[in-house]
Amino acid sequence: MVSRISLITSFIEKRRLGFGVARLIMMSGVNVRDFGPNQPDPPDALSRLKQALPQLLTAQELRELEHLLEEAER
Repeated sequence: MVSRISLITSFIEKRRLGFGVARLIMMSGVNVRDFGPNQPDPPDALSRLKQALPQLLTAQELRELEHLLEEAER
């Protein structure tokens, strides 16, 4: 299983570059750079990330990210 935190970080980096990732870290308090693609997602960290995403992404980007996360779970 792929880390959802790692997928979210990659998505943000592609859309908002390093600045977006830095904002995500500041807004969530989670150092997303510490999570590798095969590490388990701590539920509290994932929850804080998901709460910060609407302030960082557009509605369309949120839908794209949700679709990406759903596909990764399959």
